[in-house]
Amino acid sequence: MFKNFTPKEHIAGNAPMKSSAQRQIRAKLLEQIPFLSQPAAFPSTSSSAAPAAQPTPAAPHSDDEDDEDSGKKKGKGGKKGKGAGPGGKGGKKSKKHDVEEEAPAAGADEGATPAADEELTVLDLIWPKKETLSLIKCREHISIYAVHGEPLFFQHFDGPFYPTLKILHRFPDMLPRVGVDRGAIKFVLSGANIMCPGMTSATGYLPPSSANIPKGKPVAVHAYGKENALAIGLLAMSTDEIREINKNIGVENITFLGDDLWKIEKL
Repeated sequence: MFKNFTPKEHIAGNAPMKSSAQRQIRAKLLEQIPFLSQPAAFPSTSSSAAPAAQPTPAAPHSDDEDDEDSGKKKGKGGKKGKGAGPGGKGGKKSKKHDVEEEAPAAGADEGATPAADEELTVLDLIWPKKETLSLIKCREHISIYAVHGEPLFFQHFDGPFYPTLKILHRFPDMLPRVGVDRGAIKFVLSGANIMCPGMTSATGYLPPSSANIPKGKPVAVHAYGKENALAIGLLAMSTDEIREINKNIGVENITFLGDDLWKIEKL
């Protein structure tokens, strides 16, 4: 699809999308690629947890308290007790006033909890919600979706959404995978479609029947002995049919490592 793709010749328009259209694209991506709705993984930090409450130490016993007790006794019988001394009525009033001032401070921290961070998804890491998505319309009914000029996803007609290979390499489990043997690598990297025997050979890979992938689904194409996907394709038949028929084209090669989309940094 992107073999001999030249931006100057193939791009017909580039414009930011309206908010309503962006919401529709986001919803379709989450529906079609369930991996995008998974929580984004972040390393845990000690600052995110509220510190454990520490017991309040008891106030030390001072000599002033003894003086206050003796002042109370003197305040009952002597004139000095009625004054502002610590033992008279004035002393009691002062103590009550101190308690009233301390009471609000004691309850100031009640119910204070740190605000919980909003949980981010994988799609939020790729395309943050505050960033504007641009639609880049190309010839042959190809639509590329980019943020700040960086291609993230693309689509042919109204078909399924595909991540770019660079995005897939960041999140290798985004798409279900099939594998080809070593002999098919050079053909895949030249843009050729993937034949069934290349996936059913001893060093190829197809998921088990219990995880059958239906026809028309995007897949990541891996090669034996290689870590990253070398292409993204569209299943021409289900993986069970590929195993059973074992001939003809099994996967249509959509974009591959080293094609013109791979070479583009920004549009």
